[in-house]
Formats: sequence, C-alpha cells, structure tokens
Amino acid sequence: MKTDIYTLAHEVKNPLCVVKGYLEMLNKENFLKYKEIINDELNESINILDNYLEYRKMVINKEIMDINLLLSDIKKSYKAYLKKKGINLKINLVDDDIYLMGDYNKLKQVFYNIIKNSCEAFSKNIFIDYKIKENKIIIRIKNDGLKIMDDNLDKVGTNYTSKVMGNGIGVNLSKKIIEMHGGKIKYKNNFDAGISVIITLLLS
Repeated sequence: MKTDIYTLAHEVKNPLCVVKGYLEMLNKENFLKYKEIINDELNESINILDNYLEYRKMVINKEIMDINLLLSDIKKSYKAYLKKKGINLKINLVDDDIYLMGDYNKLKQVFYNIIKNSCEAFSKNIFIDYKIKENKIIIRIKNDGLKIMDDNLDKVGTNYTSKVMGNGIGVNLSKKIIEMHGGKIKYKNNFDAGISVIITLLLS
C-alpha cells in the first residue's frame, strides 16, 4: 500500500477538523446536539489509525469458521449503526453450514469497511448474498449509492481510492486481508445505481 505519512495525516486531519469546528460552537445549550457528531468523528480518526497500524503489522490466524455465523454476527453488530444512518441491510443466508479456513475478526473488519464505505457513498440499501462455485464461495455486497467512474474501477484497492470507496487505508486493508486468505476482491458498478463488491474465498 502506497500510503505515506502525508496521506495518513490528511485522512486523520479531516475528521479532527470537523471536531474542532463543532467544539468552537459548543456551549451548554447545544452540547447534546453536537456530542454525537463529535464522538463519531473522533471514532473515525481512531478507525483510520487502527487500520493503518493493522496494515503495517498484519497477521492472519486461520481457524475453521462458518460464513453464515459471520454474516449473522455482522447484521447484529451493525444494526444500530445502520439504523442511525437510515440504511437497510439485508443478508440472504442459506440453511446449510458453509465452512472455510479464515480469520474471523479480520474478515469481519473487511465487511465493516465495505459497509462503512457504502454509507459514505449515500446508499440507502445494502444487500449481501453469496453462491458456491466448485470449491469457492463468492460473496456479493451490493449497495445503491454512488458509482465509481469506469476508468477508476481497476485502480480500487491498489494505490488509489475515491470518495465513493472512503479512505484508502480501509480499502487497501480489506484487499490485503482477502489476499492473505488466498482470495480476491473486486469492485464493479451496478447497472442501475451503486456498486457491488465481489469477494471470492476458498472453502475448506
């Protein structure tokens, strides 16, 4: 990942500037009004730094895991966050247990990054489904937000990022996690609106 100190400082600076602006307007009367915004922006700064540190010291600990359990956990974990954003998340699960060798927490971080980026792309709906093909599981995370310019699609997850995909650190971290699982991640524009993130992983 070609993220230097300048890029990192720029990405952390943005939410901190928002916090600074709201702190300057803060008084006893509007404290509760601005408290949530300030807290969200500080959490964003922490998340950016955590992603950067995680990328620099990446270690994958694979264990046998159930993909249905992971997706159910994701829906439960981010229910309140998405409700606050006014976004509907639908996950299409099958009844069969589907196992793979993976790092549960690292893969959960990938889904969090993608869901968060979907929110930043002004999505109102996020849909997750998957299919089994030979010894692989192909997971699709589809949103109805903004699209990516066609000439930028092949650059997502390398040294490039766009406002549609959020900050470059989270995108590149997700790419590295999937590749360290022996998988692939790609982005494509939907026909109508938004994008689909396609993750391919090997089944155990």
